[in-house]
Amino acid sequence: MTLPDVTNEHNLATNAYNKPGMGLDLLREEILGPERFDAAFRFYIDSWAYKHPTPWDFFHAIENYSGENLDWFWRGWFLYNWKLDQAVKGVEYYRSDPAQGSIITIENLEKLPMPVTVEIKEENGNTGRVKFPVEIWQHGTTWKFYYNSTTKIETVTIDPDKRLPDINDSNNTWKSNKAPF
Repeated sequence: MTLPDVTNEHNLATNAYNKPGMGLDLLREEILGPERFDAAFRFYIDSWAYKHPTPWDFFHAIENYSGENLDWFWRGWFLYNWKLDQAVKGVEYYRSDPAQGSIITIENLEKLPMPVTVEIKEENGNTGRVKFPVEIWQHGTTWKFYYNSTTKIETVTIDPDKRLPDINDSNNTWKSNKAPF
């Protein structure tokens, strides 16, 4: 949101091109989805072609068309430069029996919230994925969820496709004591 005229020239490419581009990619691929984002982006282009829109005009057009309140994203990504650090805190078995399911705990350790994708690998070779919307972080920085496991869990990985700009990926994977890696 800093004007290019007062941006340090060494940071201009990152601030003017890389970060906004990555923000649009996150918005399209992780937050709204390609179909909703593309339609909202076309709406913005149709509404503001040959005019002089501000960033706020872009923000409002995307929100109005998609029907989504994205204040958290605009603030965190464009206005305040918040960081993202999501982590897997741990795994517990329901009634101490892996066959009855698992309770998995994940955390958002920094200020920037984002939707969450979690991949779970079990001893029996089964792999599952669970996706959560960004709204889970409105309830606090820790989220627990039930996963219908049938055997012990080997690993739980948050953001398995490495799509998010997580500042500390060393806490993105939980491994059981018996995991072979």
